Amino acid sequence: MKPGTIIGCILVALAASACSSTSGTAGPESSASGGSAGSTATQSARPTLTDPKLQPPSQENKNTQSTARPKVVFDPCTWISDADIESVGFRPGSRKRGSDLVAEYTFLTCDFRNPDHTVSLGLDSGNITWDENLQKNGPWLEATTVNGRQAGLVRGDPGGENACKVHLRTNVGVVFVRTLVLSLGREQNLDPCANIMEIASVVEKSIGKEN
Repeated sequence: MKPGTIIGCILVALAASACSSTSGTAGPESSASGGSAGSTATQSARPTLTDPKLQPPSQENKNTQSTARPKVVFDPCTWISDADIESVGFRPGSRKRGSDLVAEYTFLTCDFRNPDHTVSLGLDSGNITWDENLQKNGPWLEATTVNGRQAGLVRGDPGGENACKVHLRTNVGVVFVRTLVLSLGREQNLDPCANIMEIASVVEKSIGKEN
């Protein structure tokens, strides 16, 4: 499969869960006070959430081993605290793993809902390069920064009028911060970009300057 086709499938999957998720999950971490999240976050030296249902899949398979891409370090489902999620208006109890993709490209995904079920939040941490991201999304990516980190804002890309996204550049690739206005929110004419930069700022701090 050509790289452009693969990236296109990945981006569609992250937006609408069109691609299937990888099977299997890693076991829970060894401790709650500084253990790593399996092979996914071996570079991490910070506490992470240890609920077995939240653990990321292993990034060791024949597809990942055949590429030179670095492993994804930042896992949005176990690195971001409940307090941070609540601070930007979403329910910690709604936290659940999304459609993780571990193949030629890797994306670790987490989803949240706000208390009145009008807006959802999706976080994707991947290892496509920033240049690859620009090739796909450059036409509608508005250059910006978040806490000094290179970023891009996407307001209603084609077919995404009810969504808003911030793309954050990381050492191994990208992190996507996605808000989507759900049906109840559309009835209230909610703006999907209303506090996207505040959310992105909180997420960026969880990534860590070293990543």
